[in-house]
Parts: sequence; structure tokens; C-alpha cells
Amino acid sequence: MKSSLAHPVIWRDRLGAGAPLALALALAFAAPASAACGAAAGTAKIAEVTERLEIRLADGRLARLAGLDVPVIGRGAPETTTNARLFLAGRLAGREAELVAFAPKPDRWGRVLADFNLVEPTGGGASSAALALLSAGFARVRPEFETRGCVGERLAAEARARAAGLGVWDDPDYSILGAEDVEELAGDDGRFIVVEGVVRRVGVGRSRLYLDFGRRDELTIVVAQKLQAAFARAGAPLGALAGERIRARGVLDDRFGPRVEVAEPLMIERLSRAEGKQEAIRADE
Repeated sequence: MKSSLAHPVIWRDRLGAGAPLALALALAFAAPASAACGAAAGTAKIAEVTERLEIRLADGRLARLAGLDVPVIGRGAPETTTNARLFLAGRLAGREAELVAFAPKPDRWGRVLADFNLVEPTGGGASSAALALLSAGFARVRPEFETRGCVGERLAAEARARAAGLGVWDDPDYSILGAEDVEELAGDDGRFIVVEGVVRRVGVGRSRLYLDFGRRDELTIVVAQKLQAAFARAGAPLGALAGERIRARGVLDDRFGPRVEVAEPLMIERLSRAEGKQEAIRADE
């Protein structure tokens, strides 16, 4: 069951309490350092954590933890979502936190793209809410362009939680899928998934590349041709992925057979070299 994506726009552009913050964010994201893991944007009082694991601030704004896939109602065991919300609310609700912003403007639903750092009273430094959620197993890394500077540390936190079977990693609905699991993939159309498999062919079309895992009814990873340079700079040239075991992340689209469109190099991880390198070329659709 897919949850609604509708959200009221509550960002305040008028003069008032929100105006200095908006100006500070515009200046921060005009700087070259914007590729770092967010930009400091002052402090915020946190009112509550909603059922969707969004964070409502005392001034009325709504924020989401950028770059994360969090449990949602209607997917997996109900206690997975409940425990994730209680964990995050226990850390944030009613507290003052450092706001780390990832974009100068809210998303299309009016949500601030953010992380929140709590200054620990024991003097242990600031503690990231996103990292805490990943470390407890209550989120998966969902790379976004704005959070590209955070992904390395976040993937490491996710890996530790996954190895320990914490949170969502103990819920089959959030497990890593095999690229050959056609029946399992069919039930995840429209959902964010994490999938692993050996790339058998790299197909080259007019505007896209296709990373095929096997038969025509098995998963295909689709990448725009224009991203080839970005993948090469990231050390993962697309043409060299044939024969590699990879882990990919993205939203599954099953309209034309199971496929995931990848928009960021960090959405693909190279895991190991496999035998039987193969290459193929096919026309773009």
C-alpha cells in the first residue's frame, strides 16, 4: 500500500522569524562548500516527530531527514515504523537542536531538507539524527544530490546496522533483494528498493545505458548517457561494470519490466568481481 505524498506547503517566505534563516541558507548554498554534508542553519526547537517520521518544528515548519529511506505505514511490520518513530521522537521531541540544511528552499511539499545535531551534555560533541537513525537500523541510505557529501559515513553506519540485523534489517519487507528474484520484485513496484546482483551485460542505447542482470524479465538498471562522466570520476565507469557484483538503490518501475533508474553514482556500489564478463549493445527504447 502506497502512502500519500501530499503535504501542505508551510514554508514562510514572508518577513518574520523565517526571513533571517532563509537569507542565511541562501548565502551558505552560494558558497563552494555546499557539496559538504549540509550547511549550518542555526538552531531549531523540535515540536514532534510525525507518523511519517517527518519533523515538525515549533515555528510550524516541517522538515524531513534528507537522504534517508525511512519506514512507512503500510510497508513491513507495523512495529518497525512505530519503533522508528519512537526512537527518533525520543531523541528530538521537545529539544533544541542545530539545524543542518541541504537546500536553500524547501521541497515541493514545503519540507525543509535537513538533519539535526544534538549537542550531547557529556561533551561528546554533536550527534546527527540521521546517523543515529541509520545506526539503529531505522533507515536506509537513499542518496540524493543534496546529500552526496554525507553518503560515505552514512553507508558505513547502515552497513553496521545491517550486519547486526537491527531495525528494518530484521524486517523482510526492507531486506536487500536479489536481482534475479522476479516474483519478489513484482510486489515492490513504486517502492524504493536495495538490490544486489551480477551485471551480465552493459547495453548501450541512444540516450541510456542498461545494466542487465540476466534474462529479459529480470531487473535492469537504467542510467542516462550524460552521467557517464560522473560515474567515471567516481571510479565506477559504467562500461566496466559487466561481470561486477553491484548493489543498487532506487525506486522500482515495473511498467516495462522491472527497472531502476539511477541518477547518482553513489546509488551504485561495486561489491566484487564475478566470472563470465559479458557485453552487449542494444537500441534505446
